[in-house]
Amino acid sequence: MKTNLPKGLISFKEAVELNQNFIKTRSKDLNKIVKKESGDLNREDAVSCWFSIEELKNYIAYIENEAPEANGLRVYFGAYSNDTKKQHKKDLSTVFFVPTKSRLKSIQKDGIEDTEEGGTDITELDGLNRGTMGHPPSATYPQ
Repeated sequence: MKTNLPKGLISFKEAVELNQNFIKTRSKDLNKIVKKESGDLNREDAVSCWFSIEELKNYIAYIENEAPEANGLRVYFGAYSNDTKKQHKKDLSTVFFVPTKSRLKSIQKDGIEDTEEGGTDITELDGLNRGTMGHPPSATYPQ
């Protein structure tokens, strides 16, 4: 079965560069926040999240069933609170997915019709989170 390659594929080299740039420009400050919020001077923030193919397929099937107008997924960055029930995740960064749909030929505040890919979030459907952090959470690419 032949498949079309997705847009946006990146090489191993570019993936390493993106991850290293994240670590160099953000990880140190994020770790300071995690240490302060958790009170644990050895705690470091997550630099990756893992979702199984099955989870992603099931989520996409859920979206296609509940919102046939969906055109994609937006990935948001998030952070677990101190109040989370999963103590090993408290104060750490995460990502979550939400479905999107095209905007309905809306005119934006500058008078230009919105043609941006991605459109607007579908807030009536649940997002997908609960991925697994890298091992350890601060492990760099590739693991």
